[in-house]
Amino acid sequence: MTPGSHRASLSVMVVTVLLSLLACGTFLEIGLRLLPVSEGFRALAVNDANPIYRYAPNRTAVWSKGWNFSITNRVRTNNLGFISEVDYDPKHATPLLAIVGDSYIEAAMVPSDQTAAARLRRDIGARGAVYSFGASGSALSQYLAYANYVKDVFRPDGLVVTVVGNDFDESLLRYKQVPGFHYFSQNGTAEMQLIRLDREIPLWRDYVAASSLAMYVVANLEVAGLLDRSLKRVKGWFGADPKPNTYVGNTADHADPARIADSKTAVDAFLRQLPDRAGLPASTILLVVDAPRPELYEPARRDAATRSYFGLMRAYLMDRAVEQGFEVVDMEREFLEDYSRSGRRFEHPDDHHWNSVGHEVFARAVRKSAVYESVFGGARQEVGAK
Repeated sequence: MTPGSHRASLSVMVVTVLLSLLACGTFLEIGLRLLPVSEGFRALAVNDANPIYRYAPNRTAVWSKGWNFSITNRVRTNNLGFISEVDYDPKHATPLLAIVGDSYIEAAMVPSDQTAAARLRRDIGARGAVYSFGASGSALSQYLAYANYVKDVFRPDGLVVTVVGNDFDESLLRYKQVPGFHYFSQNGTAEMQLIRLDREIPLWRDYVAASSLAMYVVANLEVAGLLDRSLKRVKGWFGADPKPNTYVGNTADHADPARIADSKTAVDAFLRQLPDRAGLPASTILLVVDAPRPELYEPARRDAATRSYFGLMRAYLMDRAVEQGFEVVDMEREFLEDYSRSGRRFEHPDDHHWNSVGHEVFARAVRKSAVYESVFGGARQEVGAK
């Protein structure tokens, strides 16, 4: 074979491979367009013009879980870019209860009419309003930013804040830095300062969002997380990485003294700043603290979880919050009461967030609270399991 013919043969081979890949990609793209691939919520830029994390308004998008779409849902962003079945009116004339949280309140995996906010809206009817503000990735520091936004725009009469396992250390800039969110930073001062990491819309986002194949790889397969876990596993084989973490409350369970101390500092700053940020006295703010799940369902594991990082931090937050006049609901007590009676679990088999049952129990706990009573009074309907 002459050099010229060898180059021609190699060129044909390369072209054949590229065309085959193109054909395969086209086939996968067409096939995936027929399936409920996650479409994304299109987060907005966060900057001086839009200082709070939220999504492109007035959209309906598919949300799905995993390679096999084990959970699927259609999710609506409202007029202000928050995930909700209702639009929010800054000029509302009725009593308003605001609910602030992370992905548990965003609740992309729960049908909109089964979320806690929707259940409470049905309970109060036209006599009041319940608005929820949440985004995946939020933590205590971001809850302060949402509370401040809600105060400035809506002037609520009461506030509910949910607290989950990874809310403590992930409030600190030294532990997490995701553009678009607010974090605690000392910046050489004694008091924790709330700072915002601005976020611009990535140039590639709209191109990825336009392709079902790309969204399947990024959102359903979560390829970034897969690569990170694979890299840690490889490092472990060669002794370059410590023993992999075990988790309680969707956060590493190891109660490292430095991590605990840092997290307590974050909790103290959060509780100290929350009333001013919300424009409300502590007595009209309800903190709802999640339970360790699935440890909840087995007494031995539940007991062991109290000594985990999440177990220690949730106890610290609840104790300090009560001392400072906040109302506190421990969801471990609420969940155990329901579980002993019904045997129902509060999360999906392959997703740690509350399912519709979890939201039902959460809504019931809020409805029983003094904060809810102070906002809406006694004229209410029953929160059911609808």
